[in-house]
Order: sequence, then structure tokens, then C-alpha cells
Amino acid sequence: MKEHLSIGEFAKRTGVSIRTLHYYDELGLLTPLRTESGRRFYNNTHFVTMQKIVTLKFLGFSLEQMKNLIQQNDWSVKQSLEFQKKLMEEKLSQIQKVINALDHAINLVDEQDAIDASIFASIIQGIQLQDEHKEWLKSIYTDEKVDEIFDISIEKQQALERKFANILAELKNKCGTNPADADVQQLIHELMTMLQEIVGEDLHSFFEKVDGAEIEEEDPMQPLPLSDSELEWAREAMKIYLKEAGIEEEAQ
Repeated sequence: MKEHLSIGEFAKRTGVSIRTLHYYDELGLLTPLRTESGRRFYNNTHFVTMQKIVTLKFLGFSLEQMKNLIQQNDWSVKQSLEFQKKLMEEKLSQIQKVINALDHAINLVDEQDAIDASIFASIIQGIQLQDEHKEWLKSIYTDEKVDEIFDISIEKQQALERKFANILAELKNKCGTNPADADVQQLIHELMTMLQEIVGEDLHSFFEKVDGAEIEEEDPMQPLPLSDSELEWAREAMKIYLKEAGIEEEAQ
């Protein structure tokens, strides 16, 4: 192999752009030799270093981590590799959450041409905050009960999301009307029926548990995708519904 390679030749051989090689040089990650006139050139040793860079980059190490490791002749990297593995597992988990959110987003828009942006964002955020919501529910229910609540099929969850989106859209359209009107109360009833189906118990039992629980933080699934005026109106409609149901607890 030719001992001295220009930056262009080295870039071609390694498949790395000249711009990247300049950047690696600035970082001190891969420093070329120079002729008396100041022109950069690379030799066989640089190929070995580049191989290390490619390997560490593939494993997800940062440029600063790569620099520290490359400066060492012998690598004692078990701890670094274990740490890197943990980071990759966390990234994989995040990617899976994004894929899951995309699946649900596609399901939401599959049956309708348009959906209220705030409702759409709220449902997707709910998917993102599912773990936090589970922890919040544990201030009301046992761990086993929370696991049971979330142990539903994707199909059922998506069906509930579509129904929730439709009810909220209708409520937003009704905002400003009399919250005691029958059609408004029917929508509240449908929401409460969904709640009972999800938690697996009646409203009286649910609100008794909420009232008796030591809840230190607000439900991460809140607030609903409603403006201040819409939320005030919806709370009034909820208050009317709960009073009719014999439940004194106000909707939060």
C-alpha cells in the first residue's frame, strides 16, 4: 500500500468525506502528518486509527469518548461498553415508543380526513406519558390493579382513543351551549362510561378512591385539550352530571 496518501486519496480509500477528515483533525481525533510545505498526508497508521473510529462510532460513542479511547494503546473498556449498551437500550426503548405513537397516530387519522390538532396532540402525548400515568394511578390503585387496567389489546386501546377523540370533538363543538342540555350530558355520560370500562368499577367507587388517596402530583395525562373557557364549561357539565349521579365529587 502506498505509504503517503493525500487527504483526497485517504478520503476515497476510507469512504470518509474530506470535510469530515478536516473536522477530525480539528478535534485531534485523527491528525494527519504534514509535508514541509504544510500539506496534509496520511499513512498506514491512520488506517488503523480510522478503523477504531468507525468501530467506536458504530457502537455509539461520542467524539470526545472516541478521542480518549484512541489515545490509549490498550483498552480497558468493559465499563464503557456496559454504559454504552445501557444508552443504546434506552434509545431503542425511545424508538419503540415513537413507533408505537406513530401506529396510534395513523389509527386516529385513518377513518377521518381531519382531526382537531389539540385533540390529536393530547392523545399522542398520552401515549408518550403512559409510564408516568401508570405511576400516578398507583397513588389510587394497587400495582396489580394498574397492570390490569393497562392489560388491554392494541385494538381495544386504539378503539378507545378514536371514541375519546370523537367525544372531545363533539364537546368542543357544543361549548357555549347550556351544559345541562341533554345532548351535552349524553356526551359526558359517554366519557364516564369509558372511564368505568377502563378502570373496571363504577363512578362512586372510583371517586371514593380518588377522594381518599394521597395524591401529591397532578395526573400527567391532564390537562384536556380544551381552552380555558372550554374547560370551565366542561367542568360545569361534569359537575351537573355527577350531581345527578349522586356523586358530590367535582370533576377535576
